[in-house]
Amino acid sequence: MMTELTRRDFLKTSAFLGGTVALASSVEGVFWKLREQGDGIHQLDMKGAYVRNQPENIIYSVCLNCHTACTIKGKIVDGVLVKIDGNPYSVTNRLPNLPYEMSPAEAARYEGKVCPKGQAGVPVLYDPYRVRKVLKRKPGTKRGEGQWVTVDFNQAVDEIVNGGDLFGEGPVPGLKDIWKLRDPDVAKALAEDANAVAKGDMSVEEFKQKHADHLDLLIDPDHPDLGPVNNQFVFQAGRIEHGRKELGKRFTYNGFGSRNFYEHTTICEQSHHIAFKEVTHNYKTGKRKEHLKPDIVNAEYVIFFGTGAFEANFGPPSIAEKVTDSLANRKNFSMVVVDPRMSKTAAQADRWVPVKPGTDAALALGMLRWIIEKERFDRTYLENPNPDAAAADNETTWTDATHLVRTDEMVFLTAEDAGLTPPEDGQPPFRVVMT
Repeated sequence: MMTELTRRDFLKTSAFLGGTVALASSVEGVFWKLREQGDGIHQLDMKGAYVRNQPENIIYSVCLNCHTACTIKGKIVDGVLVKIDGNPYSVTNRLPNLPYEMSPAEAARYEGKVCPKGQAGVPVLYDPYRVRKVLKRKPGTKRGEGQWVTVDFNQAVDEIVNGGDLFGEGPVPGLKDIWKLRDPDVAKALAEDANAVAKGDMSVEEFKQKHADHLDLLIDPDHPDLGPVNNQFVFQAGRIEHGRKELGKRFTYNGFGSRNFYEHTTICEQSHHIAFKEVTHNYKTGKRKEHLKPDIVNAEYVIFFGTGAFEANFGPPSIAEKVTDSLANRKNFSMVVVDPRMSKTAAQADRWVPVKPGTDAALALGMLRWIIEKERFDRTYLENPNPDAAAADNETTWTDATHLVRTDEMVFLTAEDAGLTPPEDGQPPFRVVMT
């Protein structure tokens, strides 16, 4: 008889020895259970019924082993997670996906795909070396020596907030020591005048005289643009997921008063987020899209430039299937991979372009020049500088970028050319730059 396990119960117990406190005596007991429950073994040797496709033994969740955040279904046996598969309701993990109207009882018999990293969620959950307690550098040891002690969670919070002689090396400041600026009205006044100093509308001395009573709240009164001492707190995350990210920003920005919130996307992905925003900018509504995916199912020519279908894209379960199916079953599909190395994706491509590291931009500019010289661009689209002109040509989008380029002598666009008032101070003329 299977023990009834709700999602809430699963989440509670999974925090302690991977959900086995009440159902297994130790981590070793979990591994014994996993060894005895090889997927499909009992079904193949006819020793018992295959119970994992019964809806009461399935919990739907999300994989966080990478930023794709695939939807998954966890298969439970006696309270132990023994197998992870993709959620067949999701188009990310099954193509075509099951209709949402299908009952969980019927859907339990269908599987979705998930990559090896997702499958690794089981050993990750039950790894006996998984860090489940707060680690602190052992007092009396130096940084980098790798000596740690575990401390109570409440003790960790107290030391982080209040500081003290935590390592036998003298006082260490706590968060309370740098949470100095707490008055929102003072914060607003300091910020406004710091911006005035940055613009040259107020001198540093004028700033210091006006805010003499609050200069101790600043990192450096001679450089008010550095902001308050609060900015010395930096929230540095890894691949933090949505939900956690928003909570982290609320704490850092609105709660603690620091501007220094950084995560993985701060240094990675930024280029395509910005590009997508600009390409999809709706100038009437102001709405934009930050993330788009290629239409591989219908595309006839795909260039993987700085990425790959099988090892450097998210998500692999979705992209890899579409590319594989297109390569195998579509005669009008071609794939090109630009990569210095012969990657897994390059090995399956119609053409591999092994550029030298650091020459990606040169290749892109060369491709652009070829397109221009051979006139292989969409002239009608590029001739429409506004929504009305685009509508007249039955175009759904438009751009004015081509109207900001001079082709006669390849000179910069001046203020007069753009209909702007030129400066009257005799300085060199302003240049108009499209960004």
